[in-house]
Amino acid sequence: MDRQQIKISGIVFVGQMVLMILAILSAYYYTRSHDLIPKSILKVPSVHVSRDDLWHIAKIFAGCYFIQISLSLLHLRSHAFASTARFATEYIYYLWAYTTASLYIFIATTINYDAQLVAAIGLFSTILYALSLLSWQIIWLQQPFFKTLTQAIISLFKRFATLSGILALAYFITPLLLGKAFTSDRDVANKITQWRIWFNPVDSTPWGFKNVVPQFKFHQPVIAKPANPFNNTLYVLERFGGVYKVAIEHTKQPEKILDISSLLGEVEIENGAVGLAFNPLDVTSDNQPTRAYLYYTDTRSANTQFNRLSVFDLTLSTQDERLASEKIILQLERVNDGFHNGGSVEFGPDGYLYLGLGEGVHPKKILSLADTLRSGVIRIDVNQQSSNIELATEQPNHIIAQHYRIPVDNPFIGNSKVRDEYWAVGLRNPFRFSFDSTTSQLWLGDVGSTVWEEINRIEKGMHYQFPHVEGLPHADSERNNLGLVEQKPFYTYQHTAYDRAVIGGVIYRGQQLKTLVGQYIFADNYSAKMFSLDPNNQQSEVRFIARANQYAQRGISSVTQLNNGEILITTLGAASEPSGQVLQLVPIEQANVIEDTPDDTPPAGYDEKIVASLFAVNCARCHGVKGDGDGPDAKALGVPLPDFTSPLYHFKTSAEDIELIINKGGPAVGKSPLMPPWGGFLKPHEVEYLAIYIQSLPSKHHHH
Repeated sequence: MDRQQIKISGIVFVGQMVLMILAILSAYYYTRSHDLIPKSILKVPSVHVSRDDLWHIAKIFAGCYFIQISLSLLHLRSHAFASTARFATEYIYYLWAYTTASLYIFIATTINYDAQLVAAIGLFSTILYALSLLSWQIIWLQQPFFKTLTQAIISLFKRFATLSGILALAYFITPLLLGKAFTSDRDVANKITQWRIWFNPVDSTPWGFKNVVPQFKFHQPVIAKPANPFNNTLYVLERFGGVYKVAIEHTKQPEKILDISSLLGEVEIENGAVGLAFNPLDVTSDNQPTRAYLYYTDTRSANTQFNRLSVFDLTLSTQDERLASEKIILQLERVNDGFHNGGSVEFGPDGYLYLGLGEGVHPKKILSLADTLRSGVIRIDVNQQSSNIELATEQPNHIIAQHYRIPVDNPFIGNSKVRDEYWAVGLRNPFRFSFDSTTSQLWLGDVGSTVWEEINRIEKGMHYQFPHVEGLPHADSERNNLGLVEQKPFYTYQHTAYDRAVIGGVIYRGQQLKTLVGQYIFADNYSAKMFSLDPNNQQSEVRFIARANQYAQRGISSVTQLNNGEILITTLGAASEPSGQVLQLVPIEQANVIEDTPDDTPPAGYDEKIVASLFAVNCARCHGVKGDGDGPDAKALGVPLPDFTSPLYHFKTSAEDIELIINKGGPAVGKSPLMPPWGGFLKPHEVEYLAIYIQSLPSKHHHH
């Protein structure tokens, strides 16, 4: 090619890349509101593709196109629109690039594969290519329109009739065949899943975990913390009500010092014992705690559930005496669905007790912050200093409030719309929070619904925007009309199939993990991943640290600190047997916890009570406690949920179908990807038993 031809070819090259980017963007925005492929022709699920995913997809396609256009230009030594015959060859090359990009996204990434989007990219780019060819031939080369169009069609037919054209078409339909096999053949689906895992391993990092109580397995530990900075003793709270005293770096068995299991009723959904704190003023002469503050749920009544904050006397001789010493501080009636209790109980640097309350902590229809305690962080004086405000003797019927005073500097005193106890409001489910030991700043993880998780830096008197904002504004939610100053989240992240429940963490002030000093360390319950972010820079990137050895319903339940500032986590383990652990984040050379590879041999038989608990923990948020599709997150999903209590559902759906959906997720059967794949997270027998349990639901709940 001469210099002029090289210049023209360069211009066309740039033009082709611009066309591809335009095609990708147009396809994305079109398929957000329209189906390119009618559901009657090809049943493919609606897929959420985030903006980040879009740019990842665009880079993959653009990279493949760049290589394809460069190679064809070097090989054929003329640009794509030089003639209709040259365009036909270019289009064959284009099909190879398009199919390669599609396969790469399908097999080698964690992006939800949106068949509508990929098909639209192919169609829109083809249309733009064809229009560009016609424009070039007619405007630049002065060729007649119909002659150019006819020659282009003939050239394409001739080119597809060659061996290379046939191979290109065969390659082009490969993603379609794999997609079909993925949804219908378990072996193929397993193999593709293995490929995806192989292409997307968890990054290796300089950190891992050490089991600090290797001689003992806890029954769903929800938090582990030292009582005070003057001894080397750890206290572990189990969800089922046990409180254990552990001598760190000793091999003797933990000592159970309190058992409140008889106060809990049935431990299911998100219920049970969830929070534990010790008053730094209540210690013996040898620095042992004299009282324990516990936050728990009471489901013993068939009609009414309660959230309760109580204090227990640990100086008494026996467990029975300690249990009988319960002094109720707060008893809050709640809706009977078992969700969104909140959970953190912490004494702040100011000596006051702070408690996180979820938005589910209220009787039906009583939502006003003037009438109940919910959806926020409260601050109370359990030491009852005389300078603080005494409680009113009259309380609403659904609240018991006693044995504390209101700090005089609480932010909502005198506000008739908000109870005096509140420190901050507008939170959905503040399950875990902590105070920075250096700055006293309160950091909180707010568990979200179906799309967003939040990290909040809690300030006095602020409204954190729930329910009208959760990560991003909800289009169908009304604003709280409280006239309060609103505060946006410090950091948010979107759900994936596994990152879906934030566990608020701590500012690291230890010595072992040098590069993490001053960083905020938090976790995700389901994926069991830990992350760090810069608490001084909202724009900083979040860094993956490590992943614990148990995930999903067995995942991380707390992130706390030892007295020396080092980080502890608790992993729940199974609900059916003690298998939870207390782990310390350590440099990788000190780690002794490896990826969990439990025995997949099923137990002796199907235990409906255990499987019902499994369903409640993993499925009820969306599908409802009864399985009728009326869970607390159902409306936010935006897709209809099946009614497992209906005989009609089971007439159309076999046990094998149910197992496939649980294992592979919604896309495996042409349904929404909001139903994530649980294969690999649940044991094979758990999936089988869940299918049996779901099939039994019509007989348990008579459907009319």
